[in-house]
Amino acid sequence: MNDVQSLDRESWYAVHCNPFKESLAATLLAEQLGLAVYVPQIRTRFRGQIQYAPFFPRYLFIQANLQEVPISHINATAGVSRLVMFGYAPQPIPAAVIEALAQRMAHFNAQGGLSNHGFVPGDSVRLKSGPLRGLEAVFVGPMKPSERVQILVDFLGHHRPAEVNVSTLERITAVPAPMHERRTRGKGRQIKVKG
Repeated sequence: MNDVQSLDRESWYAVHCNPFKESLAATLLAEQLGLAVYVPQIRTRFRGQIQYAPFFPRYLFIQANLQEVPISHINATAGVSRLVMFGYAPQPIPAAVIEALAQRMAHFNAQGGLSNHGFVPGDSVRLKSGPLRGLEAVFVGPMKPSERVQILVDFLGHHRPAEVNVSTLERITAVPAPMHERRTRGKGRQIKVKG
């Protein structure tokens, strides 16, 4: 189901699924209606385990001849919310777009998938373990494999690049500025302090 299959004279369409039902919908659309189904999936790491998750949560793509397979049958499939429509008609997606998407997913997955650490280039981070524990750095970006990232450590007044495991980093949160004590109620009226 993750490979793009080609069928003659049929167009690709987007299908909106119920939450977390992409796999169920894909299986039933293929088995019950005989449709080619493509669910773009990306490699992720969750709790130390490699898993594959939908790249577009709640969406999948089908290749169908809508003259032969009624839209109502697609929409009635378990796990399906509805065929994506623009106005009152489904919008076909060119096969070249689906093929390019499949190639892009294969490239991402070959590179180790997308990292889910939540850091973006330029974030201020602190090393929370290892020999450099406590040092502050600037997040640069992911390395290969995806668990390794590059940071710039401020060492002796110079930024030095270093590669570390993303799990050794924590975001440095900005400390909010202290609020100034209010002295008036507006229009110059003083606040009386009981004491």
